[in-house]
Amino acid sequence: MECGSSMQDIQVKLTARHHVEGNWEETTHSYEGKRVQKASAWYLTYKEQMEGVGEVSTTLKLTDTSITLVRQGGVSTRQQFEKGASTHSTYQSPYGPFAMETLTNKLRIRYEAEVPVQVEIAYQLWMNEQYAGEHELKIELGK
Repeated sequence: MECGSSMQDIQVKLTARHHVEGNWEETTHSYEGKRVQKASAWYLTYKEQMEGVGEVSTTLKLTDTSITLVRQGGVSTRQQFEKGASTHSTYQSPYGPFAMETLTNKLRIRYEAEVPVQVEIAYQLWMNEQYAGEHELKIELGK
């Protein structure tokens, strides 16, 4: 296996679930991405097309205890996920800024040969102090 300091091309499969009005809505997207290890963290990067805002560059920083999601482009945000913790951030959209609060219920990173291959996050979200439901992200990383 590679020593980790070199950039690896990967396939990123992102499944997002959102609990709305008693029902789960699910979307799945696939992206070309990169994976690299720096110090004690892994970084995953990919570009996504977001409806109404265009291209957004997404970076996930994975550590033993937290995941940080950074989006830059048509929207920008820095969202921190830490199991059992409530975190605050700002979501900058074309329609203006939104105050976000995230309460992370589940955070799991699965490794194979010391390389991250799957990320799972379950959280509750508030936007401008209004409850915005339960959310789940599952990110599968392949070659």
